[in-house]
Amino acid sequence: MPKKDEKRATPAGHDDEVWIAAHNPEHAIRVRSLTAYLQNGGGLKDVRLVQGEDRRWTIFVRLSSRAGEHRVNMFKSDKPKTYRDVDLALACVRDDFGYYGPVTLITELTADTGGAKDPEPKA
Repeated sequence: MPKKDEKRATPAGHDDEVWIAAHNPEHAIRVRSLTAYLQNGGGLKDVRLVQGEDRRWTIFVRLSSRAGEHRVNMFKSDKPKTYRDVDLALACVRDDFGYYGPVTLITELTADTGGAKDPEPKA
């Protein structure tokens, strides 16, 4: 049986893992590839949920056998898989990917972009 690196170098028709690297330093992996990776014995080391200025959450993962952080993209697209609610993103991480370790939450919202507002004082 070939080693993991040798398996990755096989022709596309013989490998069920599809790794997609973006042209920028941010790497990406499609949901189907991540699911196949996990089913084949791979694991997640770390998960980060990032809320963009559009208030949607994107999942970033660190894989146990690959260096760097990978943005999770849609099943059949190179666009990021986003969630309108942090609960939905966390449910995907727990239920779909089977990861129950610590999850880091980060927001890109600021006071200028409509971030959290001070509660109104009560009279």
